[in-house]
Amino acid sequence: MEAAARSRLSVDEHLARADPDLGRLIAAVTAEVGRQSVEPSLTPPFEALIKAIVYQSVSGKAAAAIFLRLKAALNSAIIPAKVVALSPQELMKLGLSGAKARSIRALGEWFTTNRGLAKALPTLSDAEIVETLTAIPGIGAWTVNVFLIFNLGRPDVLPAADRGIRRGMQLAYRMRDVATVKEVLERSQRWMPYRSIAAKYLWQAARLKRTQNNANEERRP
Repeated sequence: MEAAARSRLSVDEHLARADPDLGRLIAAVTAEVGRQSVEPSLTPPFEALIKAIVYQSVSGKAAAAIFLRLKAALNSAIIPAKVVALSPQELMKLGLSGAKARSIRALGEWFTTNRGLAKALPTLSDAEIVETLTAIPGIGAWTVNVFLIFNLGRPDVLPAADRGIRRGMQLAYRMRDVATVKEVLERSQRWMPYRSIAAKYLWQAARLKRTQNNANEERRP
């Protein structure tokens, strides 16, 4: 346990020394919500990818409600065969968009027909996983990057186009506007090989700022 804590601290120190602006953001986030880390999840890869699709481009609250409805419709067994058994219309009734319903079914079909490759996913490199999964209709780089970070615990992944990441970078560097994808990619080079950790700090910073802004709005007369 102590060794893990030392390892976690060394990563944060590496990021702070490589990028003092990010280091100040890490300190602020740590004071509010604690240190961030990435670890492999026990959630099966198929379920993790389904969840990533559900959460894409919607609020966390709305996505959580939709995911709970999906689990209920599948009797809590989010497996390829059961997902494929649902029609796009049935999936849409749960609150999914037509595009997400089609993506979820395409993912289920891929896992059903490529069982060997699906089982081997955790052993592939980041680039191989991105190439493999983005070939599935409707599965984009954002979904795969989230899967790499939150399910497989890969340490050096950065969803550069993500709004939360770009907003977090704006806060870290005190920029007037939300960072562009190009700015994220350029500045993040110094965070390697721990860009996943940096990403989680940026996400948390953006979330905390959003929460603060909402609280300020509620206090206004």
